[in-house]
Amino acid sequence: MHTHGNPKVSSSAEEYLLTLYRLESSGERAGSSQLAKMFGVKAPSVTGMLRRLSERGWVRYQRYRPPELTEEGRRVAVYLVRRHRLLETFLVRFLDYSWEEVHEEVQQLEHTVSDSLLNHIDRKLGHPNYDPHGDPIPDEHGNMPEHKLVPLTRLEEGSQAEVGRVDNRSRHLLTVLGEIGAFPGANVTRLAGTSNGKLSVRVGRREIQIDGDVARLIWVKPNRSGSAAS
Repeated sequence: MHTHGNPKVSSSAEEYLLTLYRLESSGERAGSSQLAKMFGVKAPSVTGMLRRLSERGWVRYQRYRPPELTEEGRRVAVYLVRRHRLLETFLVRFLDYSWEEVHEEVQQLEHTVSDSLLNHIDRKLGHPNYDPHGDPIPDEHGNMPEHKLVPLTRLEEGSQAEVGRVDNRSRHLLTVLGEIGAFPGANVTRLAGTSNGKLSVRVGRREIQIDGDVARLIWVKPNRSGSAAS
């Protein structure tokens, strides 16, 4: 992604751009009232920020219609994603941060990192495609690596898969998954039987039961011999 001198973005503007990008990537859209609930603010605050983002050419915004990222807004959002995920990878790989603590640390750090330093980090890491949680890292041109995964809940009983990505928004969740070894690259088998909303799975050599709400936050790549429920 050629940066064209990436603009300075306030932390609150970043939050909006990244949220809109995340919604867009999952095929969802949210209006001002939904965004207000997500951010825990009042609707006029959301409206004001969307107008400012619109003035900067990053968001298409009309009253009573869900906002959309412009091409330039999407470029900025992808750059922010790249910066965050490269820094997480660097801290885990070279500074021995755990995967549950690195997200908050990077949130403090990322606003001070120059494009030059980020490119040096990328080269030092060997241009990684995925961060420690399995999230794809856009390259310098903004291209995202392919990521065909399904939630663990959709893996058929008896099927094997490889953990590909784990939702990183809950520190507690990452701690729990780290304790059972459910890191990206780990082998997982869905065993027969489900009770009280829990799935029986084997992670490595351990047989455990995982709450369905947790299992939905673990994304896997089914083995060719395995399959996913449609």
